[in-house]
Amino acid sequence: MKPLVIKLGGAALSNVEAARNLAESIVLLQQEGQRVVVVHGGGPMINRRLQERGIAWSFHEGQRITTPEMMTVIESALGEVNQLLCDVFTEFGIKVLGIPSSSKAMFQCRQMDACLGQVGEIIDVDASFVSEALEMGVVPVVAPIGSDLSGLSYNINADWGASCLATALEANALVYATDQRGILDVNGLPYQSLTLEQLRTLMRKNGVTGGMLAKTRSIEKALLNGVKKVCVTHALEMTDLIKTRLGGTLCVELGRLESIMKMKENHYAVS
Repeated sequence: MKPLVIKLGGAALSNVEAARNLAESIVLLQQEGQRVVVVHGGGPMINRRLQERGIAWSFHEGQRITTPEMMTVIESALGEVNQLLCDVFTEFGIKVLGIPSSSKAMFQCRQMDACLGQVGEIIDVDASFVSEALEMGVVPVVAPIGSDLSGLSYNINADWGASCLATALEANALVYATDQRGILDVNGLPYQSLTLEQLRTLMRKNGVTGGMLAKTRSIEKALLNGVKKVCVTHALEMTDLIKTRLGGTLCVELGRLESIMKMKENHYAVS
C-alpha cells in the first residue's frame, strides 16, 4: 500500500492536544493497514527560541525570511519539536523514527529567492531512509531542513517539504493538519472541495494569503506531480476525519473529483 503523508503545522502544535489527536489518528490508520509518514513544522517553537535570543524575524508570502544567524536556532527548535512528537507517539504505542534537522541530506536544495535568505527550494529528495522505515512498520517523523551541494543548511517550508516528500514516495494522499478547518472562503467557511484550476484561481485573485498561499502552491505542485488527493483539515479534527471520512477541504485534479462524485465516496484523503 502506498503511504499517506501527514503534515502537522507548527501553529497547530501550540495546542498539545493536536499531537495526541494525530497519534490517535495514526493508530486508527495503522489498524486499517495504512503506512504513515509525518512531516512537521515548528513556527511557535522557532519564534520562542528566536525571541529568547533577541533575534527579530519577518515573513514574505508565508515564508520566513531566514538569515545565517537564525539557522542554528531554527534547526535546534525543529529538533525539539521532532522529539516532542516522537515522545507523544511512543506513548500511544507507535513505533517511530525521528528524522530531525540534522538529517538534512534528505532534501537537496538551492536558494529559493535572494529576498528570503537561507530558505531552500527543494530540487531533489532522497526518500530511501523513509521508505526503509515504512517497510519495517515504523512511522518516520521528519523535520524540514535541507542543504545544498556545498553542505550549507536551508530552512524549508514544511508544506513544501511534505509536498515534495509525498511526490518522491508516490504517496496515495497528502493531509495538511493545520489550525484551520480547511481552505476558507470569504465567509470563513471551509470549501468542501477544490479542483486544481479552482486553486489556481484563488491564488490569482488573492483568495489565499500568507501561510495559506504557500500551502496552496505546495498543493498545486503535489497534484501536478502524481499525488492524487490532498486534504486540508484542522489538526484537532484528524481523528474525526479518519473515522467518518468527512471534513476539511478536498483538493484534486478535475477528473479525479468527477470520479469521486460519480462513485459517491464518503471521503478522499485516507482511502
